[in-house]
Amino acid sequence: MAVETNGAPASAAAKVPYGQNTQQILDTLGSINAKSFSEDGDRAKAVAAAYSLVSRLETPWESIARMCMGQNRFADVSTLKPAVGAALKIGKDLGLYEKWHEHGDKEMTSEQLAKIVGFRLLRHLAANHLLEEPAVGVFKPTKFTLALLEPVFGEWINHIYDAIIPCFFNLPEYFSKTGYKAPLDPADGVFQYAKSCKGRDMFDYYKSNPREGASFNHVMGGVMAHQASWLDIFPHERLLQTADPDTPLLVDVGGNVGHDMGRFYEAHPETAARLYLEDRPEVVKLSKVPNPVNKIGHDFFTPQPIKGARAYYLHGVLHDWPDEPALKILQHLASAMTPGYSTLLIHDHIAPGPSADANEIMASTGPVTTHPHTTAYDLVMMVMVAGKERSEAKWRELLERVGLEVVRVWKSGGAVQGIVEARLKG
Repeated sequence: MAVETNGAPASAAAKVPYGQNTQQILDTLGSINAKSFSEDGDRAKAVAAAYSLVSRLETPWESIARMCMGQNRFADVSTLKPAVGAALKIGKDLGLYEKWHEHGDKEMTSEQLAKIVGFRLLRHLAANHLLEEPAVGVFKPTKFTLALLEPVFGEWINHIYDAIIPCFFNLPEYFSKTGYKAPLDPADGVFQYAKSCKGRDMFDYYKSNPREGASFNHVMGGVMAHQASWLDIFPHERLLQTADPDTPLLVDVGGNVGHDMGRFYEAHPETAARLYLEDRPEVVKLSKVPNPVNKIGHDFFTPQPIKGARAYYLHGVLHDWPDEPALKILQHLASAMTPGYSTLLIHDHIAPGPSADANEIMASTGPVTTHPHTTAYDLVMMVMVAGKERSEAKWRELLERVGLEVVRVWKSGGAVQGIVEARLKG
């Protein structure tokens, strides 16, 4: 299937030249650097072309993640390109993208758009490939700005101004006052310093700030909906093949509004009565997963109410917490698991670090290539919730402390995250 990107539809895009394969193209791109050009003007032209290439290759989700979480140096709204972030935010506040959509998303002149937003902002968005400018002073939406009509995308713009920018803006000062030590207390970290709410963790803060909380929930829904599906990483059919039909099949712990559970339900609708979606009551009530699926308001710092399930699934939960709170969550799950039967699936980033397989380390060559999603998430978790992304070795260490052992770490070429499969020892 053709992938829809921010630029021209894939069906209209140029094909890979005859005689070249993907690896040859990647090798060519990887060999180019500043020394490849004898004239600085040519180098500058290549930089501009690279920016344009990224905008054509990216999906809207990749663009929003890169810009809103500082994936890389090309377009980090929160730091390196504050003017882009401001232009997007002003456009959202003025309803630019919605009003444009009401006019059929057609080309409009700066004079026509002047009733909504200024020419200088439009020009800057076009210069950064977030709008098209087919002629001077004529603008057209891109796949990216059309995606902003969806709350799971559009609310990112509000979220970075509500939380991400304030947190990173205050991070240097916070570090200077704490001896440059990473925060460990979810109720006394960078978020609390930036928002003047010491003593309340981020989730508690959002309970009393419903607009920001609703924005955050949309953002989390977008993360869940647009990352690679866990069904493409883990052999989920195996759960059905090895499950006792009289026990719960799958418990999605901290599953937000049910994007991951929905995917499993779509693949195996006959199992609905044995599926359980858990999150805070105010979150799980927003779930759109069909009613046959059980929906339970649950605090994962309390005992797990569903005992003996074939699998307990955690997606993007444990990276929200430092080790001690994470251990409490894991302990409650371990207590609910049946030895020799229940499986724990942790779907999260696996940061670079010592591998359990020494042969794999010796066989690896070249520099470490950490995906920028992983490093961006690690820093965002640090400033927002005093959390972190863990290496495989750290996952093993954490699980062993509550009597669990790693069975296998599942990865897929199309997914940034992996799934750690674990079971009770013995």
